[in-house]
Amino acid sequence: MDFMIQKTLELIENGKVPDPVIRAGIRTLSKKRLAQEGRFDPALAAQRYMDVLTMLKNSEIAIETDKANEQHYELPTAFFQAVLGKRLKYSASIFRNKPV
Repeated sequence: MDFMIQKTLELIENGKVPDPVIRAGIRTLSKKRLAQEGRFDPALAAQRYMDVLTMLKNSEIAIETDKANEQHYELPTAFFQAVLGKRLKYSASIFRNKPV
């Protein structure tokens, strides 16, 4: 990481930079990122959107499932009890463009 960026992050994390300055920096970085993504150019934004859709359609449904399962055990049971409810159940679905 660039030395100046690293030092800036250290100052921010140690509470040495006022919130308004942090917010201004975030707004500047966000605008820059939006411009890179083509947010201000409708044709480029549409192309980037289609590129992401194509990438998602061609990718695996589940990637690195072993790592995902391991990561579940990095959190305490209390976390899952707090966010999932008494049955500790969650699920996900994929819906294709087919009539039901």
